[in-house]
Amino acid sequence: MHCPFHLAAFKRIPEMSSHRLASAISGIGTAASAPGNAGDRADSIVLAMSAADAFVHLAGQTSAEAVRRTRALRTKADPEVLHKLRVALRRLRSLWWAYEPLFDAKGARIQRSEFKSLANAAGKTRDWDVLRDLLLSAESMQHSFGSLLESVGEHRADALLFSRRTIRNAGVDQILQQALTGARHQLDARATTSPTLPLFAGERVELAETALKKRVKRAVSRKDSGYAALHEVRIAGKKLRYLLEFFSPVLDGSHQSTIERLSSVQDELGKLNDLVSSETLLREYSFQLGEPGVVKEAIRCLENQKKRHMCNAHKILRTAW
Repeated sequence: MHCPFHLAAFKRIPEMSSHRLASAISGIGTAASAPGNAGDRADSIVLAMSAADAFVHLAGQTSAEAVRRTRALRTKADPEVLHKLRVALRRLRSLWWAYEPLFDAKGARIQRSEFKSLANAAGKTRDWDVLRDLLLSAESMQHSFGSLLESVGEHRADALLFSRRTIRNAGVDQILQQALTGARHQLDARATTSPTLPLFAGERVELAETALKKRVKRAVSRKDSGYAALHEVRIAGKKLRYLLEFFSPVLDGSHQSTIERLSSVQDELGKLNDLVSSETLLREYSFQLGEPGVVKEAIRCLENQKKRHMCNAHKILRTAW
């Protein structure tokens, strides 16, 4: 979607130097070896930057985080590493969406789709981890899922092998370097007509917030609105939160309260998503998970929890916006 920028806000800016781009790309490798680099708030964008330079800065930081997590997977099969990798890739998708008006729209969508595919590969193992944790929690409430947990563990091991192999074979370093290089060339081509950073950031954040409010209204206006509507709210909320985290240093006023409110809503919607994803796994693999009666009991248990969290989510949304 293209955002209508105001002509008064356009000014002539220099092309990004090859040195600046090279620093961003090389930073993918160097920052990957330094924990915490990619998320260091002290090294954030500033008002004096052009929109193009801000992109290189933000994309370089986030890409470095993704590569660092990718490399960690080679030596450590930690589910938290996979989760952090998926988050970094989701943040990149949101950044590419933010800059879509300055990119070739079709190419930007293809790039975002590639990030999504990588994130999905990283997420397969975590889905089984979430299911296992939910079953363990249910066991503490007088349910008995011992044999089912064993089967879940076996599938989780297979998923981990798949995730690690897919991420390794994908060549994440090269994908991100090519994405940054391609983005730079497109931004350079628009160097004389790029908007100022504060206006650009403000209009993209406003567009994301408007989209979120529409989805919230849709989700709470109908009593029978189901999980799909709430899931759309969750996705739109994540996009807005990531954009606020990216651009808050150059936006007017403080957006910390909005970020905190979004995080609170996301927590509840995240719990609901975990339950829905876990129930889907149980149904999809029911014939491979052992005793049918035990699987059905687990599904009923998750369904009951899902209903409670859907009610909670609707209540929160009615008061949050």
